[in-house]
Amino acid sequence: MERFQKFILLPFILAASLTGLGFCYSILNGPTNATVLAGSEARFNCTVANGWAILIWLLNTNPVLTVINSHGPIETSDRFTSQSYNNSQSFTSELIIHNTQLNDSGRIECSIQKIDGSSFAFLSVQENNYSEDSTSTWVIVLAVVFSIVGFILLIILIWVVVRCCCLKKGSTYENEVRKISVKKKTDDRLGSRQRSGSENQGYVPEEPPYTGQIPTVVSLPPMSTKFTVPRPDLHTSSAPKGRPQRHTDYPINPKKIRNVTHV
Repeated sequence: MERFQKFILLPFILAASLTGLGFCYSILNGPTNATVLAGSEARFNCTVANGWAILIWLLNTNPVLTVINSHGPIETSDRFTSQSYNNSQSFTSELIIHNTQLNDSGRIECSIQKIDGSSFAFLSVQENNYSEDSTSTWVIVLAVVFSIVGFILLIILIWVVVRCCCLKKGSTYENEVRKISVKKKTDDRLGSRQRSGSENQGYVPEEPPYTGQIPTVVSLPPMSTKFTVPRPDLHTSSAPKGRPQRHTDYPINPKKIRNVTHV
């Protein structure tokens, strides 16, 4: 293919060389270095003065596109195309490399087939990490994200477990305290009932004992055993003689008993 391309371009190169001997033209602005990603486009411009006959673009010394003044661009590959810009004093040819490959890296040359009539630049094609390594990149990103999320979930899980343990411990302690309090109240109530016993509703309190002095009983003189007939001339009282009466100044009540029933 390259031999066929060179064979086609050779007559044009010779014709341009023969017709351009009497013209004075040169390259005004040559291409500049470019760095692109694989799969993208690379563009290079070459501006020459009016009077040029033929302009050839070469990639690593291999011609890829030829532009003839009287004919226009001759494109032999879909990957290498050109655009042209004219004015009254110069002509600009733009080389467009489509779908750049890693092996396209190298020297890009613009030649007008004259002594010192060439200018070159360098093309650097780099791997496209987004298109080719997107899978690995996404794997790395997802791994990092999942690691962070897993760490956060682990912290939350630990916090929930600790919280539940604290709540359970606190609830157990409160239950124990409540049980102890209830038991203490029950014991106090039973102790109080044992000490006081059940109250007898029929109980009547005793009256206080009498503390006054008991009157002394005066003893009577001894009675004579002799029977004496009263004399008629003696007047005796008709009042009957009775026995001395015993007087008590305090009430006599029966003793009352208080019954107490212990439970």
